[in-house]
Parts: sequence; structure tokens; C-alpha cells
Amino acid sequence: MGWTLDDERAWNRRNPFRTYLGIEVNRVGDGGAEIALPVTETLLQAYGMVHGGIYCVLIDTVLGTCARSALRRDCGPMTIDLNVSFLRPSGLGRLICRGETVKAGRSVVVGVADVLDAEGRKLATGRGSFLLREQDAYRGTG
Repeated sequence: MGWTLDDERAWNRRNPFRTYLGIEVNRVGDGGAEIALPVTETLLQAYGMVHGGIYCVLIDTVLGTCARSALRRDCGPMTIDLNVSFLRPSGLGRLICRGETVKAGRSVVVGVADVLDAEGRKLATGRGSFLLREQDAYRGTG
């Protein structure tokens, strides 16, 4: 059957960073995924907008999920390249991040993702590459 929504949700609960931020997993399958993040005041920068690093975290996170989904197992994806373009600011509310795998090779997975606000406006877009490391060889929580 491979890596499922339940697998990713369980993995999400074991990840202290994801838990701290409040990341939710909405969809996993066929090399794609969707996560969500309720934005609290602690994620805003001094101008009252979501800090750009949050967009980066969401893109990086969803693409790691996409790698597990594409390969149908926990392959220990480690980010080796991440490019994010910031398109518009946002504030309090709920952010959605949708990603998909572009290429799943034997040692590297490449994916693309978008961060959207609750109205579906694109806030950021990105592309990332991930080195695959089998779970037995890597015990981190990346």
C-alpha cells in the first residue's frame, strides 16, 4: 500500500518542530501532499506579516511529505536545495501548502509547492531537492 495519510499524521505527531508550529497534514498520496498551518501572532514579524521563513518551512515540509508519498515509504528525505519566491504578504489566518513530486529518482527527489491563504491566493512558490536516506541509516527528525 505504501505511505498513507495515517502514516504521515503519525510521523507529524512525532516531530517536535512540526508539533510546536501546529502543522496539520490534510492530504498525502500519489507523490503529492497538502499541509496547513494556523497562523498565530508568534509567527508574525514586526510589520504584522507572516515571517517569510514560515513560507519556507511549509514548502520544505510539504515536499518532504511528497517524497515519502512518491516512494511509498519513509526514505528519510533531507533537503539539499530549496528555492522560494515570495509573492504576497499575509497575516493571521490559515495557510495551506500544496506540493507535488516532479521527479523521484533513486537518490534524489525534486518537487514543487505553493503556499496559499484561506481565499486561495498564492503567497509563495518554491522548488526543492531532497537526498534520500533510508530511515535505518538516519535517526533525525528533519
